[in-house]
Amino acid sequence: MLVYFVNHSTAPINLGGAERSLIQLVQDWYDRDPDFEAVFITKHPRGQFIKAIEEKGWAFKSYRYRGWTIPQVDAPLAEKTYFAREDYASTQQIISFMEDRRPDLVVTNSIVAPWGAFAAKVLGIPHAWFVREYGDLDHGLAFQIGRERTFRDIGLLSEAVFSNSIAVRDHIAQYMDDKPIQVVYPKVDVSSLAEKAAAEPDRAPFGTDPGLKIAVVGRLSDTKGQWRVVDAIGALDKRGIRASACLIGSWTDPDYDVRLMARARAAGVADRITIVGEQENPFPFVAAADVCVTASSIEAFGRTTLEYMLLSKPAIVSVDGGGAELVADGETGALFTPDDPETLVEAIAGYAGDPGKVLAHGAAARERAIRMTEHEYSNDAAIDTLTRLIGGPAYKLPEIARYWFALPGLYSEMMKTGGQTTVRFVATRVKGRLRNLAKRPIAVVRRVVGR
Repeated sequence: MLVYFVNHSTAPINLGGAERSLIQLVQDWYDRDPDFEAVFITKHPRGQFIKAIEEKGWAFKSYRYRGWTIPQVDAPLAEKTYFAREDYASTQQIISFMEDRRPDLVVTNSIVAPWGAFAAKVLGIPHAWFVREYGDLDHGLAFQIGRERTFRDIGLLSEAVFSNSIAVRDHIAQYMDDKPIQVVYPKVDVSSLAEKAAAEPDRAPFGTDPGLKIAVVGRLSDTKGQWRVVDAIGALDKRGIRASACLIGSWTDPDYDVRLMARARAAGVADRITIVGEQENPFPFVAAADVCVTASSIEAFGRTTLEYMLLSKPAIVSVDGGGAELVADGETGALFTPDDPETLVEAIAGYAGDPGKVLAHGAAARERAIRMTEHEYSNDAAIDTLTRLIGGPAYKLPEIARYWFALPGLYSEMMKTGGQTTVRFVATRVKGRLRNLAKRPIAVVRRVVGR
């Protein structure tokens, strides 16, 4: 049984939740089926994702491509056409790769890049799609053809669609014409997580008088909402409630950490905000905290939230998105409303000065998290569905599709030769048009004289 898995990212700094979930799915499939073989189609150049699958000894092929869900929808035309040429060329190469060794099934991971799905449908191979994000609502991405048409196409190009939460399932179902969508929660290795958390952090997560200790794991950005925690700590300070935060994660904007610290200074709490940056093992910092916060407005699932709970930490998350499925408000953590800053302040204040509540909610959080890794939304259930697709009917694009995918490559090859063919073609057309224009007055005079 040969399955190709199409990944969307190089993971230049660290593995995101989508990549980690994919790797775990494949590992679980290997563990249960000795006849299973995975081959990865992933983005070039080499990053943390390729490094991770090489360590597993898994085969892969990398290509240069972008996607149809991108950071900027109003990019310059030259930028769009430049990346479109690479996308077309990679699609052609992926089609050829699949022809050389035809897989039984193709699986696309995340909504970002559709090229593996196109290749599978050109060849009539069963295809499944794992939707692991909202795209625009959580990551600020733009759909090149719009949200509705993108999700509709995902449904049309797939024999099966999976989502990583009930919230995402309900969101995309409205665009997929009643297509069944199976929920699969990301799996976390509980024993490995505990082992990592037992290590010592490489620096102090909090100061000498931190008060309530808060950990926040995730890339530092506006969409991840660490600024909300900074503001909340400032608001608590005005009430005489002491709290501190350790922010764990990288940032893409060069000065984003500086801006966060400037915000903390303006609130008078700069001495209680620690930014430790990207950590290969963030879990010792989580273990040192009392409570943890997922501060973004909305998360498709919230893998870090599940990890907080597995480490017996009460989790504070948004009322929107998949995180609200994980946290039982007032039992294993608390919910806040992103548009109402006071709700986050109150959620944090509820744990300040109450260590008994912290311990009780933390213990309940772990129990709930373990139950949520052992239910019908499991990788085993997903693998059962994927296995049933093999040998079954598969939608196939019309033959003209392959011709269309080849045209940009033909044009690029022509331009590499200097474009002489185009120049000769245009010159001939212009010369003929000018000759016709020159003859036109003479023809008019002849018709008039003839009459």
